[in-house]
Amino acid sequence: MQRPLIVIDVQRGNITEYNRFIPNGIASIIKAELFNPIIFTRYINTPDSPARLFLETEDMSDFGSAGIESKVGEVMGAKAPGLDTYGVTPLPDGYGAKRYLLSKNIYSAVTPEFEELLAELDLANTGMYIVGADTESSVLKTALDLFERSIEPVILAEFCGSHRGLGTHERALELLKELIGAERVISDYMPLRQRWERSKNT
Repeated sequence: MQRPLIVIDVQRGNITEYNRFIPNGIASIIKAELFNPIIFTRYINTPDSPARLFLETEDMSDFGSAGIESKVGEVMGAKAPGLDTYGVTPLPDGYGAKRYLLSKNIYSAVTPEFEELLAELDLANTGMYIVGADTESSVLKTALDLFERSIEPVILAEFCGSHRGLGTHERALELLKELIGAERVISDYMPLRQRWERSKNT
């Protein structure tokens, strides 16, 4: 089974009252063993990051904010390496999937290290499923970068969110529908899950 899932930046600094529902939901879909491989990402605001340079912010630069949220940490299956470790770190296999952690200092998950990993995995281009935070920044930028590389991005919208609020999340989804196609922004995951589960059991 090849059904890659990218879990974008579900870190403590990206979870607020507005999107606190997404870690449990993401953990649930991973435990269903319907995705393989699973690539977790984390954003680290390094001293040379664009955010530090242009926005002059130090948010997401320590484990308090840049650490992986606990529910997602449980299904990630390993303690995340230090914040000075960048690129791809292989994680133990679990939940029927090969698992990886990609550390980055930009919004997009599509880094040179990510592209090297995709080449190694030699995935059939059957769609790359995306969940996580924030919908208007890292999720959107990753989807667009995949799209422009002719890799089909599929957003599982109910497992995405913004720490800035529901309105920001919904505006980002509308933009994504325009930019990558409305059929690639899935608002109801359950019919897909039911179809996948039936095919897994036949």
